[in-house]
Order: sequence, then C-alpha cells, then structure tokens
Amino acid sequence: MPSINIQGKSIYYHLTKEFQADLTTLLFVHGAGGTGKNWIYQLEGIEGYNLMALDLPGHGRSEGTATGSIIAYREFVWSFIQAFKLGPLVIVGHSMGGAIALELALAYPKALKGLIIVDSGARLRVNPLLLETLSRGKHPQGNVKFSYSFNVSSDILEKAAEEMKGVPTEVYLADFTACNEFNLMDRVRNILLPALIICGQEDQMTPVKYSKYLHNELAHSTIALISDAGHMAMLEQPDQVNRAINNFLIKTIDK
Repeated sequence: MPSINIQGKSIYYHLTKEFQADLTTLLFVHGAGGTGKNWIYQLEGIEGYNLMALDLPGHGRSEGTATGSIIAYREFVWSFIQAFKLGPLVIVGHSMGGAIALELALAYPKALKGLIIVDSGARLRVNPLLLETLSRGKHPQGNVKFSYSFNVSSDILEKAAEEMKGVPTEVYLADFTACNEFNLMDRVRNILLPALIICGQEDQMTPVKYSKYLHNELAHSTIALISDAGHMAMLEQPDQVNRAINNFLIKTIDK
C-alpha cells in the first residue's frame, strides 16, 4: 500500500493500477471512522478509470490526527489532489466523505468533473447520545446495527462491531463532531457540477430524504436508490452501486 507525504505526514492510499494520463481519475473519500478499504468493491469493480482511495489523517495507516472540521478535511484532500497533480477528477464521498466532496465542489469547482455522493446529505446531524458516549471513551456498539439494512446477517454485524473496536474513540468523536457541525443547506444549490446521489433504501443514518433533498437542490444531478442496503450501500450492494456509478460516468462524465 503506497504512501505520500502530505502536510508533513505519511498518508496511505489504495491504487488499483498505475496511473494513465488519458483516463479520468476517481478519488474515493471514506466516512467517519473508516478507511480507503471501505471502497474495496468499487476499486475492483469499475474499469476504464484511474481509481484511488485514501486513508484520511489518523485513519487506517495514515499518520496525523482526525480533525473535528469538514473544512480541515477538505483542505487536506485538496492538498492530496495537488500533490498528485491530478487533472479534473470525479470525487466520490461516503457519509462524512460526501460532506467533504460537497465542500470541495463549492471551493474548487474547476478541479472537478463531477461528484458522487453516497449515503450523505447537505446536513449531517449526529445523535447527542452518540457524541456523549464517545466523549466518555466508549464505543457506541449499539450504533452498528443502524449502519446496515434491516435484514443484514449477524456475521456482518459482528465483524463491523469488531472493526469499530479497532478504531480509537477519539477518531470517531472528531469525525462525528465534524459531521454534526456540517451544514450546507443554504449553499448546496450553488454546486453546478454533474452529480450522482446514491442512497441505500434502508439507510437509517442518513435517510433517503437527505439524498432526495440533495437531488432537488443540485441542478445537474441524478439519484440512484439501492435496494436491500443501508448506510453502507457500497459494501452491502456493490453491484448495484457500481452499476449506478458506471452509468453516470458513461452518460454524464464521458459523453
């Protein structure tokens, strides 16, 4: 897994193959407490593009610390983009990563060809009890089941719970604090880039109404609702998600 020095820290990223200058790049940004591994099925299932997924600071193998600010994460990702001298690209963000992608679209629209927002919204309120639990240094294990579809297997929930235990509570607290303070509802309509909005139909963390709001506010957007999926749609139903992404790229980005 390669790394690059960004803002004085070693930042790790996932890359499926060597860059090809003539291909559009898709940069995947994970959600709260996640890593680039959350995009494993997209990195393996989408062809014809440069595909990258980074571990944000303090996440996965990357050095640094998690930050309680979406703007700070935005500027970090912007530094990452500049370090690789990436041409116009498509930014793909899940949940908190979706917030980062939306902020990038507002701040640096000329650097992007489009954006793909997965299970996110223009505002990301967090349950105060969740923040309080994390502030006491405890993992909110009961929250795991709300990240998946109603019929998810117990094996998946147990694996997700174990993965949660491996992430320091201060990382989750910083990320969820950043989400809770994020609010673009009065500015999101200023984004004029082509956008694809993806949401699991059983998402309990960022319900479908969040995605429908984005779709209504973004002038050049399409929406794809993923059946039998919750907040982790890209992991739960990768074939449906990849098909939606490919259709968007073919019809909108590469036309």
